[in-house]
Amino acid sequence: MLNVREWGTGPKTAVLVHGILSDSGCWWRVGPDLASRGYRVVAVDLPGHGHSARMPDATVERMADELRLAVPGEIDLAVAHSMGSFIAGAALTPDRVVYVDAPTGAGHRMPAEAWRGTYEKAKSRRTPEALAENHPGWDAFDREAEAEAAKHFDVETAVALLVASGGRDYTPAQRGLVIRAEGSRFVPEDTPGAVTIKGADHHVWYGHHDEFMAALRESGQKNSPANPMDGGEH
Repeated sequence: MLNVREWGTGPKTAVLVHGILSDSGCWWRVGPDLASRGYRVVAVDLPGHGHSARMPDATVERMADELRLAVPGEIDLAVAHSMGSFIAGAALTPDRVVYVDAPTGAGHRMPAEAWRGTYEKAKSRRTPEALAENHPGWDAFDREAEAEAAKHFDVETAVALLVASGGRDYTPAQRGLVIRAEGSRFVPEDTPGAVTIKGADHHVWYGHHDEFMAALRESGQKNSPANPMDGGEH
């Protein structure tokens, strides 16, 4: 069973799914904010991340099975970041979904050794000092969350997942709001309906929390007869 972190006890349910190298701690500010708006918020640690067990034979389908077991059956809002969108798309059918700087189309094909070298290096560089230098706009708690996540990140789980995903198109079937970083490497600027957070990097909400939450609220007002961010019934 996946480790989960929860905030709030509201009548609606939100599920937050992190990307590779992060864990549920990355939502340290988003989770309580959603809870204050009437949600019960469930954030997961995917396999090989945070305090969930490693999965050396990981595939999107195996991770999706674990995610499905760890969260409520009825979900009003799902927010999935980066590679987490592949897992969420295969596991969840929420009333509303938000994809945050999430890649679409076929996954890159690389041998295990190449992925291993990439993520071993990325993990070693995710120290508080390096994060402060590379991301001066992040809050100190943002940097702490990422540095702590790196300590628990299992490289072999990520390698297995990425090798298994190579060449397969995991573009989610369910349409939803796309929030992208300015200059995103994953979401083209001309993506229809995408909201760009100016000055943001791949972890779009870090250092741009208010703009990120505003994008969620504005989208909810446009796409639902009642705003799904206000915690009311619809």
